[in-house]
Amino acid sequence: MKYSIKVWLFTVIASPLFLFLILGFFINKAKFTEIIESWPIIGFMMVYGLVLSIPAMLIFWLIERQLINNLSNNKTKIILSIYSFISVWITFYLFDRGFVERGFNQIFWVVIYSLTIVLAVWIFKLSVKSEKNGA
Repeated sequence: MKYSIKVWLFTVIASPLFLFLILGFFINKAKFTEIIESWPIIGFMMVYGLVLSIPAMLIFWLIERQLINNLSNNKTKIILSIYSFISVWITFYLFDRGFVERGFNQIFWVVIYSLTIVLAVWIFKLSVKSEKNGA
């Protein structure tokens, strides 16, 4: 469960930050102070993302729990990466069906969130449960 929570929190916190930095600096040519002044929006995005991702992350945890003792860490992380990438797209689609039609900036949001969660899957260490301890 700790691994899933680390991945979840990293994604919820880092994705809006990456999004604002990339969209702000590179795409919209915003000044750093303008990005810093956007902290209420970033905070809202973190809370909103936390709530909306609950169902997907519960499934993530169930998949992790099933695979952790049956497959190697790399195979488990590959499966979790594929699931995570797809689940972000599904979640965005369920809550905003028109995001694809609105163009690059909207699709870019989903790409950033997808890549961030996949990055988190690989950054954090999986811990194998010991069958002797029953943990």
